[in-house]
Amino acid sequence: MQVAKSPLAVIDSHVHLDFEEFDAERERLVARLKSNGLKGAVIPGVSASQWPKLLTVAERHAFHYGLGVHPWYCTADWGQDIENLSKLLCERRGDPRLVAIGECGLDALHKASWETQLPCFEAQLQLAQRYDLPVILHSVKAHNEVLALLKRYPLERGGVIHGFYGSMQLAQRYVDAGCYIGIGHLLLEEKAKKLQETLVKLPLEHLVIETDLALVSLVKKSGFADKTGGSSLILHLLIEKIAKLQKKSNVLVSEQVFQNTLQLFDL
Repeated sequence: MQVAKSPLAVIDSHVHLDFEEFDAERERLVARLKSNGLKGAVIPGVSASQWPKLLTVAERHAFHYGLGVHPWYCTADWGQDIENLSKLLCERRGDPRLVAIGECGLDALHKASWETQLPCFEAQLQLAQRYDLPVILHSVKAHNEVLALLKRYPLERGGVIHGFYGSMQLAQRYVDAGCYIGIGHLLLEEKAKKLQETLVKLPLEHLVIETDLALVSLVKKSGFADKTGGSSLILHLLIEKIAKLQKKSNVLVSEQVFQNTLQLFDL
């Protein structure tokens, strides 16, 4: 009789489980994720209005979380949001589940809010310094600006550039700035040749894996029970892809990115 293998242990370094798209299926989804090897997750904050729900979801499922203002949500009231963020960080600073500032950063495609994004991001880097927390970074068409601010506000705990899809040269710049490289579902797309080339060269000790919003589309399928085994396997598919690109075993890749995530967020 052949004994079934236990699923590889994984931590989702970036998943927006607090979003309303998950409301109807969250309990079943989390149960399935945990039954397929999920040992933990980090839920990033995106806006002041969403923080209360994020805290509730994180507590309910014993997940970790970050608090921040996503560049898409930087408005003319960003100063008030930062003041509220600072107060909440002070209130929660003893909470072991609070592990990061973010999701924060810059997104040049959202041109209307660009002028408010810059000071809002800068203020969050200052908070990361004050509270000695890593940052969860969102950077779209703004890598030079993000890296310049990271140089201006060096962080002892570093951070992670999430949803990375750039070149090896860009990845190295983030690594040199003290960041891990967050790899998500884009790696699974055949057209992502540049990212695949980067993953061939990038040492495993700089990587963490994430689902981000990839779970949303699968949750919308009936009961997320697609032929691949459901949304719970996204992280395992990433491990398999990285292992194939680097010609390493799935177990080795799994163990290293697991340890990286523990170290990044001090879990």
